[in-house]
Amino acid sequence: MMFFRRHVQKTIPINNSTLSSSIPLSLDTSNIAEDERESAAENELSTTPTALSPIEKTTVFSNDIDSQTTTTSTIEHLAVKHPGLLRLFDSTVCTVSIIISYLFSSKEPIVQQFLGRKLFDYPQEELDFYLPQLINMYIHIQSISTVIHEYITTRCSQSVEFSLQCAWLLDAYIADQMKVAKPNAAVRLLFDILYEKYKPKITYNPTTINNSSNNHHRLDEEENENVNSQEDEMKAERALSQDNLMLQISRKKGHQKSRSDVSERSLPIMNGEASKQHRRQPRLCLGDLNSGRAFDNNCMCFENVNGFRRRECTCNAPKLAPVREFMTALINIGKKLPHVPTKEKKTQNLIGEMKRMNMNLPARVWIPFYKFPHHVVRIAYTESTVLNSRDRAPYIVYIEIVLCDNIFASPLPMKQNDSKLRSTRSEENLTHHINNHQIPSTSGLIGSYLNCETQSLDSELIDSYRSFVNSEDADIWSTSDDVTGDDAQLSHQSVPRRNGLIGYRSNHAMNINPETQSIRSTESHLSQQEIMPSDIRKRLTEVKTTGPILFERDPDDPSAAALKEPWDKKEQRIRLASPYGHLRNWRLVAAIVKCGDDLRHELLAYQFMVRLKEIWLCEHVPVFVRPINILVLSNNSGLIEPILNAVSLHQIKKNSKLSLRNYFLREFGTERSEQFLTSVRNFVQSCAAYSIICYLLQVKDRHNGNILLDDEGHVIHIDFGYMLSATPKNLGFESSPFKITQEFVDIMGGLQSDMYGYYKILILQGLLAARKHMDKLMPIVEIMQHGSQLNCFSKGNVTLGLRERFHLNMTDEQLEFNVEKMVESSLNSLTTRVYDTFQYYTNGISK
Repeated sequence: MMFFRRHVQKTIPINNSTLSSSIPLSLDTSNIAEDERESAAENELSTTPTALSPIEKTTVFSNDIDSQTTTTSTIEHLAVKHPGLLRLFDSTVCTVSIIISYLFSSKEPIVQQFLGRKLFDYPQEELDFYLPQLINMYIHIQSISTVIHEYITTRCSQSVEFSLQCAWLLDAYIADQMKVAKPNAAVRLLFDILYEKYKPKITYNPTTINNSSNNHHRLDEEENENVNSQEDEMKAERALSQDNLMLQISRKKGHQKSRSDVSERSLPIMNGEASKQHRRQPRLCLGDLNSGRAFDNNCMCFENVNGFRRRECTCNAPKLAPVREFMTALINIGKKLPHVPTKEKKTQNLIGEMKRMNMNLPARVWIPFYKFPHHVVRIAYTESTVLNSRDRAPYIVYIEIVLCDNIFASPLPMKQNDSKLRSTRSEENLTHHINNHQIPSTSGLIGSYLNCETQSLDSELIDSYRSFVNSEDADIWSTSDDVTGDDAQLSHQSVPRRNGLIGYRSNHAMNINPETQSIRSTESHLSQQEIMPSDIRKRLTEVKTTGPILFERDPDDPSAAALKEPWDKKEQRIRLASPYGHLRNWRLVAAIVKCGDDLRHELLAYQFMVRLKEIWLCEHVPVFVRPINILVLSNNSGLIEPILNAVSLHQIKKNSKLSLRNYFLREFGTERSEQFLTSVRNFVQSCAAYSIICYLLQVKDRHNGNILLDDEGHVIHIDFGYMLSATPKNLGFESSPFKITQEFVDIMGGLQSDMYGYYKILILQGLLAARKHMDKLMPIVEIMQHGSQLNCFSKGNVTLGLRERFHLNMTDEQLEFNVEKMVESSLNSLTTRVYDTFQYYTNGISK
């Protein structure tokens, strides 16, 4: 109101002319003060845009005119002084990479101002990729922070996800600056985002999914059905328990109070509808894991009330707090684990902490680097495992989610107790259990599971689950959640009795005669006696020497067995044990939580690899690289997307006791089999890609614990904490361009093999393509170096060395000769062998 009083009598210039008359205003002072108080109260309680008054419309119109005038003058200035730049910026070849590069390199305010407004013209997904660069420029370059401030705040007011990403990146990159400088505009922006000055507007527009199918179900409708059915069950149970309670009260001696004598104060408890009318908003308990509502912000704007749902959030509930508290809880667990002595105890402690977090789920929280909208409903806490690390305790957690249309508007599934979970049991515990219980009938848990309204797993999946549980390695996974006795018994029948549900049906449907069954069993017994012992030994040998190797559970490395288990089997097993597994939109995701490590290096490497992957795809270079999603939460913590169906070379050597080539033969078949040849090709293509990446970024710490091998034969490098100018403990052991060992060459077929020559050709093609598009790669590193205190930028101008490694001064023939030289020097590198030996004796990592 004060702003309107100051400006209302002013005339508004429009195209160098003024309005014919000013807008009159006659307001009493008391009315003005009252209006100001009402306006402040409305701003606190609602974010809904209201109808603008004539004065507000005039002011907004004036601001729009000023913005258009400024833009016009900027364009006119560029057209006169930089006509070539203006044509470039307005052309179709101008990409986001070019805009970000010129925004960083240009020193003219008028150009920076134009580019700051140009950001609004590009897709948000493309600009989100360069968000770390924008945040770094905002922190360290004041002139740029002024021109991109409007873009950042506008995006924050539109998206909760963008606000969270900005807050986490600002927190991470400001931490270094606070040590050497005073707070600046970036600190103010961080607090404005955290205190939700730019409160994101949340609206709900129902959308359909799976349009190709005949049934156009909406995810939120499915969840509504689940919630309604669960609420009906809860109401029925509540009514029954209330009747039993009243019956017990009436039977007590000396207490003849009738049911009508119950005080009116207890009626809301007895009547669900009345309780809704008299319900008070629960107390906000964000961050309190003991409350059961640690991730609930008390927003009830989108609740279905009498068949009506709002289309917009109008409350003042904190929108960023639930996810921030969820991430904080995960990080706090990681900070406690290093103080626990052994890995076995660390895993037990981790399981207990995850079980505590489950008390507060389901909730409207999500894993940010999975871009599809979803709700976290449960953590498979018994699957959580501590990973290999000497000084720290990173851990992997498996999270059950439910897909949804809108994170903030779609209803959450009703909370289920852990007592209803189904899981596996060890064979020792099953013996007594099976002997003292009868086989459950078809109307048991699995029968109801198959007959649920939503899409569920078919009978083949259940058969595979039973066979997996009955296998020799079933007790490896016996640490799953506790189950009901009948369900566990059904899942663990011995071979003669394990038919269970399907066998029960087939015997009654076909009316098999017991005498016929005994005759068949006798014939089968006689046929088994005719098998020679040599045949049995041969078959056992074949089983032991072919097929995928399953790692045994090792207390010193519990993660090896967990990571080696195929993802599809793990997902099936967890789904069958989950109370939310019957939901059609149920999914399983995983995340690695790291504390004490600076993941900003990882984020920089991720961006570099994503651009390289796009370049190689564009230039048709057949190499393989798998960028790993990184979520930076602070300068020493964050989340990492795990690589599924992959284990480290260290775990392979330690658990299989085989060389890499023999492991390939065991895992993928004989040398002439199609699967083996395909896996070798995948190995060569991925080796070439990561050789180029390690050379350009000078990635160090390449021991066998940081190199993974997936189930298709691809090599995948992880842990990019040491690159560019940073080396482990500044020892400088690894001086080779990249890591290629004799074992790698043996998988390719030897030094004279075609695959080894193909490996060198791929390195040459990849370097030529990267050199051609160097301008897309250099800004990623150059912008992040400006004002940065990261270890990878600690030794001078590292971008100069990066530019030299593209070898712009070499011809193609000279670069080919240089590739031959690099491969040879890497293969015969003494420092690589020394570093592997050092890691073996200090950290027990296989070499």
